[in-house]
Amino acid sequence: MSICKRGLLALLGVLCLFSLPGCGDISLESFLQPGIDELLHPPKLTQEQKEISSALEAAVGAGRAEKLKYPRRGEYLSAFVMYDLDGDGAEEALVFYDDPNNIEYQTQICILDNDGSGWKALQTYPGNGTAVDQIQFVDISGQGGCDILIGWERTNQELKTVNLYHFQNRQMKSLFSNTYSELLVTRLTGGRHDDLLLLEASSQAKPVDAKLVSLLPEENVVDIVREEYRMTNAFTSYQEVKYGLLADRTPAVFIDGSISGNLYCTDVLYFDREQGKLTSRLIYDVDDYSESTIRTMALTCQDIDKDGIMDVPMPEPLPGYENAQEEALYLVNYNCLDHNGISRVVPVAVNLAAGYMVRFPMSWRDKVTITQEDKSGEWRFWIYNGSLSQLREELLRIKVYSSKDYHDKFDADTYRIIRTKGNLEYYAYIPPETAGEEFVITYAQLEEMFLLT
Repeated sequence: MSICKRGLLALLGVLCLFSLPGCGDISLESFLQPGIDELLHPPKLTQEQKEISSALEAAVGAGRAEKLKYPRRGEYLSAFVMYDLDGDGAEEALVFYDDPNNIEYQTQICILDNDGSGWKALQTYPGNGTAVDQIQFVDISGQGGCDILIGWERTNQELKTVNLYHFQNRQMKSLFSNTYSELLVTRLTGGRHDDLLLLEASSQAKPVDAKLVSLLPEENVVDIVREEYRMTNAFTSYQEVKYGLLADRTPAVFIDGSISGNLYCTDVLYFDREQGKLTSRLIYDVDDYSESTIRTMALTCQDIDKDGIMDVPMPEPLPGYENAQEEALYLVNYNCLDHNGISRVVPVAVNLAAGYMVRFPMSWRDKVTITQEDKSGEWRFWIYNGSLSQLREELLRIKVYSSKDYHDKFDADTYRIIRTKGNLEYYAYIPPETAGEEFVITYAQLEEMFLLT
């Protein structure tokens, strides 16, 4: 088949996609995914967007804003960001675009307003990178009006740059700039305004920085609070950074990431008001719990029991796997923290590959282990008798099927379905006879113990 014919067939396939029944929500705009910078023109789907585009061209010159720049992540993923910047009840437009005449920082910002007579440019402003990482609207400076947080990326640079801008009197000015790998807007200091946490990762195994940025009332400026915090573990990349509460209701930031190879760990940062600085909740005068978070599983902190308190994963080998170098199975203790250290343990066996967790009854701790079948991936739960090769008393089996796969007739007769997720079906079998009442569970109890990841 010729290249032309193949191209024609591909185009016909795309066009057919939009005419399929049940695909009424699919548009050319969503198919092209306008979050990619390679689009040469904005998707002009409405009259308002046409007017904004025309006003942009009039402000910067025809041909200078042909390529729009789209934020790569966050709530706002369009090159045309609509927001009420001055609180007058009407939205302004921020447009990110490429200026080929600006060699150092090609990305530019144009702010446009509509006073009722049409869209007009208020200000064009040079960006601080070659791409836009994210944009947020925040209240950090306390100056009224609107603060605009923009993360910038630069070609061939690992660290990103964040700028905090303030919009007032129809103008935008920069208040603060620094570098980051990940950032989080939160309220750690307990003040009336937002705080900004900046985290830096390191490609070399060395301590990395966490910086807390806030309004410093004494100087009435936005800057780093006291000194930078040197994190205990050297994060080379971040999985997830999120806000949550400690057991004593103290606001904190829970940071999960890689430290080297396939190792992950956690750090938990909070603002110590007595000392007026950022510090870790995992480090105490006597105990250092940061080492307990190191794991090979890509787990993150979560509120495992939905009580409003964030829990930190700390794994330990299941009985029989203490000396296993590979293929070890773990019990993950999700611990919450207070001013004394670890205050509660929620033990969970996590099957990441199959997408589920099983919360262990406390009577199972140190007494129950798990083996995995090679072909099916089925998990089998046993009373541990000192050797993985001589297990005799089985408590539970869990296996996962796709609803589209063949189901073994024996399984249909003996296993019960306990949960579904999309095409996946989770089945369990509890043997009729087990030794010791302390280990026995019912299917009703299992459904309470069973969680999807």
